[in-house]
Amino acid sequence: MTPSLRPTAAALLLALAPVAGGLLAPAALAATAAAPAIANISINSDAGLSPGATVRVQLTAAPNASRASVALGDSGIVVPLARQAGGNYTGAYVVRRSDRIDPAQLMTARIVVDGRTVSRQFRYPPSFLALASGAAPAVAQAPAPGPRMAIERFFIRSSGPVEPGRELRFRLLGAPGGDASMDIPGVAQGLDLRETRPGEYEGSYTVRGRDNPEAFRTAVATLRRGDDRVTARLQFNQPPQITDLLPANGDRVAARGRTHIAARITDETGGVDPSRVRLRVNGRDVTADARITGDEVHFRSDLDPGRYAVELTARDADGNMTTKTWTFDVVPDRYGAGPGGPLPLQLTSHRNEALVDADGNLLIQGRTVPHAQVRVQVEQTAATGRRAGVPTDVFDETVQADRNGVFSAAVQPRGRAGTLPGTRFDVRVTATSGSQAAEERITLIQREG
Repeated sequence: MTPSLRPTAAALLLALAPVAGGLLAPAALAATAAAPAIANISINSDAGLSPGATVRVQLTAAPNASRASVALGDSGIVVPLARQAGGNYTGAYVVRRSDRIDPAQLMTARIVVDGRTVSRQFRYPPSFLALASGAAPAVAQAPAPGPRMAIERFFIRSSGPVEPGRELRFRLLGAPGGDASMDIPGVAQGLDLRETRPGEYEGSYTVRGRDNPEAFRTAVATLRRGDDRVTARLQFNQPPQITDLLPANGDRVAARGRTHIAARITDETGGVDPSRVRLRVNGRDVTADARITGDEVHFRSDLDPGRYAVELTARDADGNMTTKTWTFDVVPDRYGAGPGGPLPLQLTSHRNEALVDADGNLLIQGRTVPHAQVRVQVEQTAATGRRAGVPTDVFDETVQADRNGVFSAAVQPRGRAGTLPGTRFDVRVTATSGSQAAEERITLIQREG
């Protein structure tokens, strides 16, 4: 069971001791060499584990690890850590609304040194558990106020027309910990919306014979906490939402086997009508060959190398329609190279000339053959400032691909130039395995804001 978490602006910080017996290195590894030490971990957050909170992790371990990460229980969330001075590794993660992180579970820290993986488990700080149980964290100062009131969405979940006897179900998404209500002009005032989960408020109303159906389109919700107050108009008959695109927009996939195209379709009102979903690839209607359920679409086909445009259209039970379009590239298959040929190597985290985040932090990820050695080199060139146009080597490390051929390397910029918009990062990735080798080069540009 995942506990409900109330946010707090008080920082939660604790250097944690490892769980006894938590060293998870394989027995064979322990027999051949002493495992590199993982000393301790620190975790802090500006709002516990509530949606929107920034969780920052610092690990103290062997200083020569090629890779470090922390898994947050069995939530499926793994926070990659970048190496700092000495044996310090840091990373951050912003909690999403869909995440289910249980602080009663254990965190697992992992480092890779000379191709060997060592793991150690840690418990969350008591302050995180206190938030999970609904208690205020123990801090010396008075807790800071919670996030300001805000309403993300206010909509009606029921399907069908507004007619006497129909139960209408309303939902509000906004800041947690508030007092929510709604007014339907000329029909009802001050209807309660109960917080069923942090930041999610729900209520219902059964339409009477004398009610004006058009009045429901002008319903207004109010969310309060203390003197803070915000309102929002009802979003009536919202169309379905299309998310979780596969391949992602602008992604590159290898022409190996059957290309998998998929998406998730969600509707908060009457539900998606599978018979009114249409999928087109490069203008060709492939709906008949796709597998369509109430909330997912899947299509597989042998696609030749080239660029593909996907158009997905969906309607809900009320006839509301939405359309999502995106593109991806199928690249020539290099995974079938024979002995002595180049290794398969594909960068999956970025495409060439992509924009990266405003902090200049990079997580270079890709795929090659299992256990290949992968050297990642990054050269940074500032667009403005005293050293404008002068390239600087900022990263040069060799990592080992895992048993599935997946590899990653966390890169952080150097100096103030690494945080300036327009900074260019030239990335060179070289994979080697036996007598085979492969190389990929891409250029990334730091965006503004």
